[in-house]
Amino acid sequence: MRKVNKNLNSKKKVTVIGGGIIGLATACRLVQDSFDVTLIDENKSNKRASIATAGIIGGSSVIPWANDHLWKKIPSMLLSENGPLNVSYPLPADFLSFIYKSHKSGSNLEINKSSKGLAALGLKGWTEWQSLLKPFIKLKKFFSQNGCLLYYGDKNEYLNEIKNNNLRRRHGMNIKNLTTKELLLKIPKTNDKNPLATLILKAGHLTDPSKFQDSLINELKRKGVKKISASARSFEMKDNKISNIITTKGKIKCDYAIICSGTGGKDLAKELGSEISMIPAWGTSIIFKEPKIKINQPILIEKKGFAIVPNGNDLRVAGLVQVGGKDNIRNLKFENILLNQMIKIFGRFKYKGISYATGARPLTPDSLPIIGQSPNYKNVFFNFGHGHWGMTHAPVCANIVSNLIGNRKNKINIKPYDASRFH
Repeated sequence: MRKVNKNLNSKKKVTVIGGGIIGLATACRLVQDSFDVTLIDENKSNKRASIATAGIIGGSSVIPWANDHLWKKIPSMLLSENGPLNVSYPLPADFLSFIYKSHKSGSNLEINKSSKGLAALGLKGWTEWQSLLKPFIKLKKFFSQNGCLLYYGDKNEYLNEIKNNNLRRRHGMNIKNLTTKELLLKIPKTNDKNPLATLILKAGHLTDPSKFQDSLINELKRKGVKKISASARSFEMKDNKISNIITTKGKIKCDYAIICSGTGGKDLAKELGSEISMIPAWGTSIIFKEPKIKINQPILIEKKGFAIVPNGNDLRVAGLVQVGGKDNIRNLKFENILLNQMIKIFGRFKYKGISYATGARPLTPDSLPIIGQSPNYKNVFFNFGHGHWGMTHAPVCANIVSNLIGNRKNKINIKPYDASRFH
């Protein structure tokens, strides 16, 4: 049971910078904890990672992206026509430094640390969403919990994933191995002769991430959250505090500020003297309108870097990673890869239409987000850098930050997510 001093909190004006899934969940928790909340968002949904997401909650939430066997695979990924990774120019300014830190994070020791940090956030994702949305019963219709399938095209793919599945079990994920026969009872017929799978039993997903976020924004406005359509640029500081947030629509005065602006969090943190190692990792999604194949639970195909997820009457396919290049340009190559991969697995199938989206995931070298108080300004808090796990982490980290501002103790050790770890 959360203990909140409502009279004390109602005096505090908190401004949340960023209106993606992290910012929205944070604003949702703050307003329930009786803070006076303002949300700054520039209304450019096509820049959000959460608009091109698979929307899986807890599907593979304890495996860091950088690991000891990844680096050997990168050349083949880049050379493959249907590979999950693409590098384009211009590269991020600190790309080489990021790669160096990522390689260090891929050692067995560091992987165990990162996995533990991811598990502390990811394994609570589903239950914390249900708790956070108690006042918004209508929004729960966007959530489904039927588990998540980790799909392997053959026995070799299955054997190569044993190490990661053992790591998942060690951190408390409830998973079950499926035979080919058991798998084919759950999914449409595939072109793979003997596919196998692992079922993550307690995973869930959002049936329509875009509509859910739009609905949540409307509910927050009804609860008194003030939304300002602007972009935060910098801050005015005084006595180790910020006094104003400088935006494209003028200055905004606040008692506390929370940076939840995804890939933009890095630049805002730098304004406050914190150097964050983070790059945008562009992902792509396509939605098949009313397809003639039906899937009842998410299917995560990690080897090929994408997921297939039910989206109401539609089907959402999302994933892949592009590093570098110009912002938010439609990625025709990735769209074709996702289309080809779907055909390769399920054959050609009919659908009534198709739509596309691109978004930038804020990726850190060790896969862990940046959460906690700014090292230099005591009324600023960080909550960004969640990479592929924003949907899963959002309600858990919203609780963490609200507790910090309200001087309440967190049950989770937040030291692994400290911004200073990159120095």
